[in-house]
Amino acid sequence: MPSRKDPIAEDAYDRLGQDYEALETDPYCADFEFPATKALVPDVAGSRVLDAGCGRGRYAAWLVDRGADVVAVDTSEEMVEQARRRVGDRADVRRADITGPLGFADDDAFDGVVCGLSLHYVEDWRAAFTTFARILRPGGFLVFSAQHPVDEYIAFDAENYFEVERAQMTWSADGEEVDVPFYRRPFSEVINPLVETGFRLEELVEPKPAESFEKGKPDSYEKRLKYPTFLCVRASKAR
Repeated sequence: MPSRKDPIAEDAYDRLGQDYEALETDPYCADFEFPATKALVPDVAGSRVLDAGCGRGRYAAWLVDRGADVVAVDTSEEMVEQARRRVGDRADVRRADITGPLGFADDDAFDGVVCGLSLHYVEDWRAAFTTFARILRPGGFLVFSAQHPVDEYIAFDAENYFEVERAQMTWSADGEEVDVPFYRRPFSEVINPLVETGFRLEELVEPKPAESFEKGKPDSYEKRLKYPTFLCVRASKAR
């Protein structure tokens, strides 16, 4: 989910279209990030939860299956349409920017927020965390996943680890390359914005891939057992 003033990845996600389903089922998501992030989400039965930067709605569908009342938002029109087809009327899927007001007039409107691999499209995480803090009830949870700062620093040949810098991935859609811009950041720009906006850090996980990852990515499995790839965090709004 890109920032309000610079929706850097919106066009890319609109172009990715149906090919995004293959990216979602890639072992890096299905057997690595997704299980690690899900493990941090508390019991959501009867809770109202926001899926922020929902993509095709993988977290929205998972949350609904566990009894949550789900609102899902994304800035990409294509992703919103795919999420709506996926969850039907079981969730309220809207087009919105997670760094903006989200269209919710009431504060303290949600029990939890889940944000899976969307924050790296946002330059200043304080904007998104401020929004999440406003709409969460006191004690409400925030669970998010992101690319690991060390992995991004090395993989994208960053010139200065300590800067928040724009970088670019290249994915494929309909046989054509699609440039997907994002922002990499140091570890301090993950944790400090969280604390500064009124959250209490509860758990931070640098996950290792599930054993099933080895079947899909045998050449990467041993490396990923020893090298940081994702960062998964659970925090709560201060009471």
